Amino acid sequence: MNEGKANLVRKVFIVITLVLAFSTLGLFLLSMNIKNVTLDYYGDIRNIKTLSNTVDGFLLQNKIYVGDNTKIEPNRETEITDGIKIIVSSSHELAKIDINEIKNNYSPVVAKIEEVIQSIPYEEETRDNPTIDRGVTNTVQQGIEGQKSTKYLVKYNRSEEIYRAELSSEVLSEAVNKIIEVGTKLTLTASRSALVSSVGATPIDEGFKQYNINLSLEEQQYAYNICKRYGIQYELFLAVMYKESGFNKYALGGGNSYGLCQIHVSNHASLRAKLGISDFYDPYDNMTAGAYLLSIYFASARKMESDTNSIEAYALNSYNMGEGVFFRNCYSQGTLHRAYSNSVIALRNSLLANGSF
Repeated sequence: MNEGKANLVRKVFIVITLVLAFSTLGLFLLSMNIKNVTLDYYGDIRNIKTLSNTVDGFLLQNKIYVGDNTKIEPNRETEITDGIKIIVSSSHELAKIDINEIKNNYSPVVAKIEEVIQSIPYEEETRDNPTIDRGVTNTVQQGIEGQKSTKYLVKYNRSEEIYRAELSSEVLSEAVNKIIEVGTKLTLTASRSALVSSVGATPIDEGFKQYNINLSLEEQQYAYNICKRYGIQYELFLAVMYKESGFNKYALGGGNSYGLCQIHVSNHASLRAKLGISDFYDPYDNMTAGAYLLSIYFASARKMESDTNSIEAYALNSYNMGEGVFFRNCYSQGTLHRAYSNSVIALRNSLLANGSF
C-alpha cells in the first residue's frame, strides 16, 4: 500500500517536471522571437516589443489604422527585425502651426462709441431800417455758431478704423443769426438831379402798391412817382428793371450798360444834360433815366401803332435795341413782337397776379 502511493507520487513528480521543462523551453523559444521596435507615429516616438513578423502585422497588433494619405516606412511587407524603426506619417506635407506667431499677429477688433462735436454756422440776416440813411449799415446782433453732438459706433483693427455708424444726433445749442440793419432813408444831396429831388418829394397817392421784390419801399415809391410823371405803367417799369438787372443796383451789362435799368453809355451824356443825372449807379438817378427813355419810345410807338399791345411791344423792343436798330432790322421787316417784349410783358402780368416775380 505504501509502495503504491510512492509510485503514484513519483509519476506525478515526473509529469510536473516534464511540464515545467516544456514550459521553460517554450518561454525560451518565445523570448527568442520577441523584437524591439521603435515606432515614430506622426512625430510621437515610442519603443514597443512585438512578436509580429511583418510591419503590417505590427500595425494590426497595435491597432494602428492608416488611411489613403498615410505614408509607412518601411513598407508593410517588410520583415521585422530586432531594433527596426517604423515611421508612420502623412503623404501630404502638413502645415506647421506656430502658436507664438499666431499670438503675435492676433489683433482683436475694438469697438468704441465716439462723440463728435460740430459747429452749426449762423446766417446773416438783413433788415431795412427807414430811420437811418440809405447806405448805412448797423450790426444789431452778432452771430453765434451753434453746436451739434453726433455719436458714432466705431470699430478699429490695429488702430485703423474699419467701420463707422451713426447712433444719434443732438443739437446742443442753436445758432444765433447775425442781424444787420440797412438804412433806407433817402437823404437827397446836391449831387443828385433836381428832378430826383422833386420826384422824391411828390406825395404818394392811394394807387401805389408795394410789391414783394428786391427794392425798398422808398425805391418802389420813387419808381411809382417817376412812372406817373412820364405816363408809364408802374408794373411794366418794374418788369423792365427786373428783366434788365434783376434789381441789382450795381449791375454792369455787356456793352457798358449800367444799373437797375441798364442805361447804355451812349446815352449818358445826353441824359446828364437833359436830366442833370450825375451817377448812373445811383438807383434814383438810374430809374429817372430809364423811365425817361422808355417814355420817349412810347411816344414813338403811339405814332406807329394804335392798340395797346402793339404800342407796348414797339416801345419795349426799342428800349432793348435802340429805336433805329429795331425799326431797320425788325419792324420794317414785319417783326413787331420779339422775345424781349414778350418776356417783359409776361413778367408784368406775373407781378400783377402774384405780387412778385
